[in-house]
Amino acid sequence: MSEPTVDRRSGLATVVDIIVSPSAAFARLREAPTWGWAFLIATVLGVIGSVVVGPAISHVLQTTLPAQLAANPDIAKLPADQQQTMIARTLSISSVVAQFSFVFVPIGILIAALVQGLIMLIANAAAHGDGTFKKYFALSVNVSVIGIGLSYLVVGIIVLVRGANSFDSTTAVQGAVPGLALLLPGAHGPLAGFFGSMNVFSLWSIALLAIGMTGVGRIPRVAAWITAIVMLLLTACFAAYGARNG
Repeated sequence: MSEPTVDRRSGLATVVDIIVSPSAAFARLREAPTWGWAFLIATVLGVIGSVVVGPAISHVLQTTLPAQLAANPDIAKLPADQQQTMIARTLSISSVVAQFSFVFVPIGILIAALVQGLIMLIANAAAHGDGTFKKYFALSVNVSVIGIGLSYLVVGIIVLVRGANSFDSTTAVQGAVPGLALLLPGAHGPLAGFFGSMNVFSLWSIALLAIGMTGVGRIPRVAAWITAIVMLLLTACFAAYGARNG
């Protein structure tokens, strides 16, 4: 396949091309691994989505957390008045965290890019690619516009349409975007979290990372796809762990 013509247009053009013309974006990232615009756009979209989703998370906590706390052995052994005080205090703190969870969006983008960049760098060494950490970090941040930015925004739109009170668990919020969770409609807890994390945006992102590794770092296709699938499964495992009470 002939390679697309490489220019050094702004990082904003690279973000657009990640969605409409990935091969052009990968060729540009190979020559100029920029990520500033991608980080800004992913953060803005993610923050908007997180703010809109906040009321749904607060509703879930208000309806499910009291029973979970009451079942905690450390709380159950307390006198009734102290139990209620402890539960009320925990609910108050949890609600505040849910309302201000948007502040973790930019941190999450950078941590994800750091971890994915390191994993791709390991794959690069094992498969004899010629990429660098800087290139893989930039690739990850640019792809986060889809995997985090657009994903959070769409979840927020769904919450607005359905209403915050229509969600009964955090996994239900996570599974609002169509994905592999549709194959297991009755699943809950870790199983729902595992498959719910594999939605259209995460699968789209993983495909872009796999193809991007071949374009940015010349990693062989098989090695690139294996690496991308490993990252997908790791993310799903973390989601399953987080949903063990959901």
